[in-house]
Amino acid sequence: MQISDVFQKRGIEIGGPSPEVFGPHIYPIVGSLDNVNFSCKTVWEGSLEQGNTFVFHPSRPPGRQYILEATALVGIPSASYDFLLSSHALEHTANPILALREWLRVLKQNGVIVLVLPHKDGTFDWRRPTTTLDHLKDDFERGADEHDLSHLPEILKLHDLSRDPPAGDFESFKARSLKNFENRCLHHHTFTALSAVTLLNYVGVQIVSVETFLPQNIIVVALKSQTANNASFLDSSARCYQQSPFHSDRGKATDLLTGGLRPIGRNENCPCGSGKKYKHCHGRF
Repeated sequence: MQISDVFQKRGIEIGGPSPEVFGPHIYPIVGSLDNVNFSCKTVWEGSLEQGNTFVFHPSRPPGRQYILEATALVGIPSASYDFLLSSHALEHTANPILALREWLRVLKQNGVIVLVLPHKDGTFDWRRPTTTLDHLKDDFERGADEHDLSHLPEILKLHDLSRDPPAGDFESFKARSLKNFENRCLHHHTFTALSAVTLLNYVGVQIVSVETFLPQNIIVVALKSQTANNASFLDSSARCYQQSPFHSDRGKATDLLTGGLRPIGRNENCPCGSGKKYKHCHGRF
């Protein structure tokens, strides 16, 4: 992404604000930035109010705060924005394909989307299987909405509570999860860098760059384009995957991460992304 993609341009952020991701280089130079959040009260932001109340940077005027579902941006005209930002929001959506199609609807042709997702290896999702494109397509075709709890059995079985202290003990986590429509804390789906690219390719964007950063970030920049050729990014041997800090991107993971490519050595770094040796982290169980 280039500065000209956002400099003095009109944008919208889904979720957020995200100063740790967008604050240093994007927020200070945008022309305007509106926001969408699902409720007037969230775990992350506290209380929100519709109107020109979205404060994202001290040097910029507040943007318009919308209280809307990420999958239904009702009242926002098509092709309204030059760019769209989203950090750690799509995984909380039960129907990512529907969400992405709606986000692209409000984006102008050749507009930029900057999508930040949690890499499952670096989160409490590391034991869960990577969500496949077929699974996401099925969620779209059956019309999954935010009341959906079909992933909950897997989550309760494989969620690593040791990496999610705010969730509390198992019973507290289960009780919160059953109220997910109100709090939206669940990660319905899990992502690696390649699975994120596969999803974005399916919705028809032109991918510009893919980067991964510890402790848990996948950052994909893409363009809304009439034609897209993402063949180089769909190759698992591409540099962006082989240089990733996450084992599953490089094809070196335990069966818990990618279905069993090879066992992890006890003196290797743990595939969860903690930076500890496997024998001192999840290998001790």
